[in-house]
Amino acid sequence: MHAAAAPFKSLVVLWLAAWASCAALAQPAPATPFPTKTVRVTVHNSPGSAPDVLARYLSQRLSEQWKHAVVVDNRGAAGGIVAADALAKAPADGHTLLVGGDGPITILPNLQSNLPYNAQRDLVPVVSLGHVDFVLVAHPKTGFRSLGDFVRAAKAQPGRYSYASAGNGSALQFSMEMLKQQAGFFATHIPYRGGPMGLQDVIAGQVEVMFIALGPALPHIRSGRLTPLGTTGDKRNALLPDVPAIAETYAGYGSGTWFGLFAPANTPQPVLDTIAADVGRIVQTPAARAELAAQGIDATGYPQQQFQRQVTAEYVRYGQIVKTAGIKIE
Repeated sequence: MHAAAAPFKSLVVLWLAAWASCAALAQPAPATPFPTKTVRVTVHNSPGSAPDVLARYLSQRLSEQWKHAVVVDNRGAAGGIVAADALAKAPADGHTLLVGGDGPITILPNLQSNLPYNAQRDLVPVVSLGHVDFVLVAHPKTGFRSLGDFVRAAKAQPGRYSYASAGNGSALQFSMEMLKQQAGFFATHIPYRGGPMGLQDVIAGQVEVMFIALGPALPHIRSGRLTPLGTTGDKRNALLPDVPAIAETYAGYGSGTWFGLFAPANTPQPVLDTIAADVGRIVQTPAARAELAAQGIDATGYPQQQFQRQVTAEYVRYGQIVKTAGIKIE
């Protein structure tokens, strides 16, 4: 085993053990069926974002299945900290859930030691929902027609160009920071309260470039209001087949984001099992996969233990990126 693999494996074991402990301490099975009242699904991003699309898709179908209202609550402030903290403090009965992604779950815990919640102690992964590739877009007035155009311009005029993101510690910020490190240029970070808000300023020409999920970007790319420069998957995205993957120019580059459903720690395991089974069935149907794919979301629906392993591995991966790239919270 390589020496570098030992710390990684140890951290994975520790995180999985922590979540296993949460499950072991779960309360006894509830005396009444789940749900018994309105279910609130919090989203740590603004309306129109990929997690918001997922939450609203699920809320309609779960409401029909559960015969109780499932409402979506957008809390995009502070890079998702507000939403994650609200879930951590919610009653552990399954009636408050979070559609969460890497920002408040695996990135910010690697950047901030004073978060009001502990992701591994206070939040329980329930079921994975999907994965999203990003696309690097530019305002047409920049004149950029390719990734090379942008990188050459940024190298020639360090600090001249700015990029928008969904906030400090967001996967959108990390995507650019990793590109900056690999390509060797500088651009100024401008954080927003959610990707769609930053996207509006790029469309308006207030900010030159940004990484953004494919779904929100596609209509503006097709209308000519944005120019796509590269996608973040390991190969070209089927929705933008003529746009090169960044990895074609910078070998090994890869980014994007994942989303899943989280519950407060100590939520009864039978409740978690019900939620995971019902949600998993919904997102894995051919109709769901097709509808979400059209919006740039690769639906997954992995069960709880598999999702826990994914989240743990992502936490460790981002920790390594933070150390290697020297990324700090702004």
